[in-house]
Formats: sequence, C-alpha cells, structure tokens
Amino acid sequence: MGIKKTLIMCVCCLCAYMAAAQDVHLTQQYANRLSLNPAFAGINSPWSVALAHRNQWPALNGSFVTNQLAADFRLPETKSALSLLVQQDRAGVGGLQKWQLSGGYAYHTNLSSKWAMSAGLQASAASLRVNYDNLVFGDQLTDNGKVAVSSAEASTFEPSFYMDFTVGGLLYTDQFWVGLTAAHLNRPDYGFNQETALPLRFTAIAGYKFYAKSYEEQGQLFELSFSPAVTFIHQQNLNRLDLGIYTIYTPLTLGLIYKGVPVTGGTIQDQTVSIIAGLQLRNVRVGYSHDLGLQGFSAEAGGANEISLVFEPSGINKLFESRLGRKLNRNIVCPAF
Repeated sequence: MGIKKTLIMCVCCLCAYMAAAQDVHLTQQYANRLSLNPAFAGINSPWSVALAHRNQWPALNGSFVTNQLAADFRLPETKSALSLLVQQDRAGVGGLQKWQLSGGYAYHTNLSSKWAMSAGLQASAASLRVNYDNLVFGDQLTDNGKVAVSSAEASTFEPSFYMDFTVGGLLYTDQFWVGLTAAHLNRPDYGFNQETALPLRFTAIAGYKFYAKSYEEQGQLFELSFSPAVTFIHQQNLNRLDLGIYTIYTPLTLGLIYKGVPVTGGTIQDQTVSIIAGLQLRNVRVGYSHDLGLQGFSAEAGGANEISLVFEPSGINKLFESRLGRKLNRNIVCPAF
C-alpha cells in the first residue's frame, strides 16, 4: 500500500507543478475564451462552438493532456448570453483524470459611444479520479514476464467531487481591451484522502490593436494589424507574466508569446516561447501552437503542442444586429487565437 500511495502522490504533485494548483493555462487563450473569462460568452457572434486539444510535456512517458469543448449562445433580443464548457485533464501514466462541467451567464452593454463592458459568472462541477487500469503493481508481475489482470492492492482512492465558481469582467473599445477574472471564489477542497483548498486565482488581460490597413469587401473585413497583448496571473505564491504580439493578415494570424517573464516576488517557474499560427475562414477558425521550453522543466520535457477548432457563423451576425439595433454591444478586437 505504501508503494501505491507514493506513486499516486507523485502524480498529483506533478499535476500541481504543471498547472499551478490544477489550473491548465492554454496557449491559444483567445480561441478558448470561456476558460479565460466567462464574460466572453456571446461576444462577436450569436453562437460559437470551440474544440481544443493540448498535449503538454510530450517527451515524458505519459504526457499531460487537456481536451475541451466550449459553446456559447446569445439570447435573442437581449443583452444576455449563456455558455457551456466541458474539460478533461489526463495526467501522466498514473491515470489521474479530471472532468469539469461548467455553465455560465454573461451580460453585455454599451457604457458610452466608445466604451462597452461585459460581466460573466461561471459555476462548475468537477470530479477527480485515479484510473487504476493504467497502473501495474508488483504482485501482477510473474516469473515468465506476463502481467496479471488484477492486483491485490485495494482501490482506496475514491473519486473526489467539488463545486467551483468564477467571475469575470471586460472593458473594451474598437481598438483596446482589458479584463479581469477571479477563479475558485469558494476555495473548493481538492484531493483524495487529504483535502487541499484551491487558492484564488486572478487573471488580468489587456491589449491594443494597431491597424496598418483595413477595408471591407463583399461584407468581409480584411485587415493588416498588430496587437501587443499581456496576461498576468496571480495565484497564492505564483506570479506569471506573459507578453505577446499578434499579427493578422486576413485570413492568417501569427502570434509570438514569451510565457513566464520573470516578475518580482514570483517563484522559480518555466519560461517558454510560444508560436501560434491560425487560419480564419468565414465560419471556421483553426489554430496550432507550439511551446518551446527555454528554462525549467519544459526545456527538458518538450514544451507543449495545442490545436484549436472554432465554429462561429459570421453571416448571421448582421441579422442579429438588425433585430437588436442599439441593444447589441460592439465587437471586441482581441486576437482570434
């Protein structure tokens, strides 16, 4: 029993190291906006569906994988929107799995002729379990090299369940955006035999879009623009700063992000350079990113690869604008990936 507990606790510790208190930070955060800030629900289109896959530290024998499905829907003739988020995290060869189901609500409004705002609330139900099928213990090994199907080790780590709450807000104009997210408001207990409270996590984002050229042709917007962006995360003793620059040359998006810029008072952390390439068609966006480790564990374990696929009907947008008139707030200009 001691060996099994040690193995599982090592997996748990690796997960905490990977994601800062079990929180996964996606490189293409603007393609996965609902996990970044619940206030993004219903902005820019009447509905959208997004898929994401992240494989972190692929050089390990059993990498850390995140799969996500997100959807949002703007309620017709209102300033409100609803969202749904389903996420699975699978950590290492030990089979530590987390499932999270989140529902959200967002409200949008114009503050003036220049400024608009959005506020959102997200409630989540999550479960954590160990998949014992991926573990092999000493009593399963035989002299002839075969592995027995079952082990005498008892499965003492029962699945853990908890509720979680997140709030977020956005302020934006036709060229600038700034947002703040507060996650784990109720500090839920997370763990197995020994419960650990998830610490509050604050995420601040900001950016500005510079237009070098933009024009509209046959109802489609074409542009050449540059958008510097910043993301700052504070959680317990972790301070993380990401600096990025995005270039849009319709329909192509290229991004370069320096993740883990050293900040005063922060713990020693990974530093990576992320390269993003995205293609935006009329109703579909597809993106790929690679994190190249510069310092820390990511430099040895292979960084991360991430793929996103977003369905967002652009043609229906004008229909909603005509029905809602002044009720509909302006679009936000943050990157698509």
